[in-house]
Amino acid sequence: MSRINRHTLVAAALLLCVFCGLPQLYAQGQDNSESSFNQAIANTYTHTSWFPNIVGPYINPRVPPFHLVNSQDLFQLIQNGTMHISLEDAISLAIENNLDIAVARYNPQYAQIDKVRASSGAATRGITGAFTSSAEFAGAIGGGVGAGGGGFNSGGAGTATGGSVINPVSAASSFDPVVSFFSGIGYRVSPLGEATVFGSNILSTNETEYFGSVSQAFPTGTSYSISLGGARQSSNALTQLFNPLIDTSLTVGIEQNLLNGFGYRANKRYIYIAENDIGIAKDYFREQVAATIQTILNDYWTLAEDKQNVEVAEEADKYDAKLLADNKRQVQIGTMAPLDVIQAESALATADQNLIVAQTTYRQQQEVMKTALSKQVTGPLLTAQIDPTTPLPQPKPDDAPSLDAAIAQAHANRPEIDLNRLNLKNENIILKNNRNALLPTLNLSASFQPAGQNGDEVVFAPGGFQKVGKISGGVNQAFSQVFHNRYPGYSVALVLSMPIRNRTAQADAARALLEEHYLRTTVQQEMNTIDQGVRTAEIGVLQGKARVDAAQKAVEYAREQLTDEQKKFQVGESTVTLVLQMQSALTTAEGNLVTAQSGYAQALTTLQQATGAILQDNNVELVQALTGKVSRQLNIPGTPENPNPPGAPAGTNANPTPQGGGN
Repeated sequence: MSRINRHTLVAAALLLCVFCGLPQLYAQGQDNSESSFNQAIANTYTHTSWFPNIVGPYINPRVPPFHLVNSQDLFQLIQNGTMHISLEDAISLAIENNLDIAVARYNPQYAQIDKVRASSGAATRGITGAFTSSAEFAGAIGGGVGAGGGGFNSGGAGTATGGSVINPVSAASSFDPVVSFFSGIGYRVSPLGEATVFGSNILSTNETEYFGSVSQAFPTGTSYSISLGGARQSSNALTQLFNPLIDTSLTVGIEQNLLNGFGYRANKRYIYIAENDIGIAKDYFREQVAATIQTILNDYWTLAEDKQNVEVAEEADKYDAKLLADNKRQVQIGTMAPLDVIQAESALATADQNLIVAQTTYRQQQEVMKTALSKQVTGPLLTAQIDPTTPLPQPKPDDAPSLDAAIAQAHANRPEIDLNRLNLKNENIILKNNRNALLPTLNLSASFQPAGQNGDEVVFAPGGFQKVGKISGGVNQAFSQVFHNRYPGYSVALVLSMPIRNRTAQADAARALLEEHYLRTTVQQEMNTIDQGVRTAEIGVLQGKARVDAAQKAVEYAREQLTDEQKKFQVGESTVTLVLQMQSALTTAEGNLVTAQSGYAQALTTLQQATGAILQDNNVELVQALTGKVSRQLNIPGTPENPNPPGAPAGTNANPTPQGGGN
């Protein structure tokens, strides 16, 4: 019994582990696609790492070279001047070469680069598909947390009053540390109205100034600034205690926004928006790829329709040519009137004209496909014929889901829904920021400013300004005074700024609320459009099925009528006119059937697009569309997997030696 209990407990534990792990496995599967997409756009082409390559951030980014070269798969499909292409091949070539998809690839890269820009505290540039709010708080656009400042400050050393002892700290403007250096030299001669103060009526001064500073802001609304510098001044003044005089100063300051500009909501909003914009870029890219694939599918089905129209026209032309030849023989033996030959010649001329129209229409659609499947129509592609090998689909009972299932599928798959959700999320970020922007500006700053002063100290004779010697000093002594806090300076400041009517912030906050209502309205509008599109697409599929069924019956009826009329004609109970009329009716019915089949194929494509399943149903992976690299094997004629071109009988050579010129 104990052994059974142990086995039962072990089995229960295993089952518990399995069931506990299933949700994680499912979530992992759901995240794989987004993770792969994010990895594909992870390269920002920027150099933002300062160590060990300190010059990296200051050189031009390495962006891959621009090129417009068609993929090799495109040319491998061309055999003996003809490209035999399946629907799957057309989709793969579009992913590799279509310029609409190539243009759409830039948007996710813009979003990734915007994320780098926002990480520095600067405003995002924006991407296609993202709603641009006009209510963004303008005080920090392109900046972050204020205007940078800082520089050498002598702290008033050597003056009678020492200057102001309160020194508010200027806020930094970037989350990236900013290092500044300054050095300057100057010379000035100044005329004086008296000679008592300096011992001369002309003052000649030489001055050298130098300083360095570093400042940085943080998402909390905090910023700091550290500057260290000095100045060396020599003059012809007889009363100067130090000549040359060396002033030094160290300033360490910190500032914190307490109301307006306080916290992550105000200062990280661009980072939050940039992260959401990556999702928007993905949704917009998916939307553009889906629209392009829909165009490729419709163009392919139109090409297949035109090909079958050529076959129908050729069949009608052959029949009219045979009828004319038979009528001529009967006229020669005297069993038919010459007028019947004239009617047959007229019918053949019309059939020839219809064949030419069908062939040229087919050629025109081939040119459309060439442009859609290539970056440039050059080389062998320029003169190649395109032969679609995938037949037009026949109606099936399960081609379309139920209306409720289709609408639910659209709500789950359509990228516009997630895109609108992210736009609303961005607007909520702006709403929170504008609430913060309504507050007065209250900044708390504190600074520590030790100063130093030294140089060659002049020794005067007692009771006068006669120089009797000097005590050497210099920069080292001056900076020693700074770092030993010989002449300290401390200050704390509280700065309050209150717009009396605050109309700018009030207007921005009101606009943000209106924009949020506008976005919610457009979300519902988009949902209504999606639902209507699904309902219309469902009706289109039903209509397409009915048209195909009716057209097939019409072809069968027309073929039976033509057969009966031919039998009557052979026994002399009908005329050439009636036979030609029946043949024309059959040609028309066959053309209508081809048109109905093409319309049904395009209706299925419209339904796939309406439900958001067009990429999944056609095995299109978003990461492959983003990189332009397809992993599937193309149906290349002449390869071991495809030894014969489509339509060639088994055992024939897929690459025969060309005989004569091509069409």
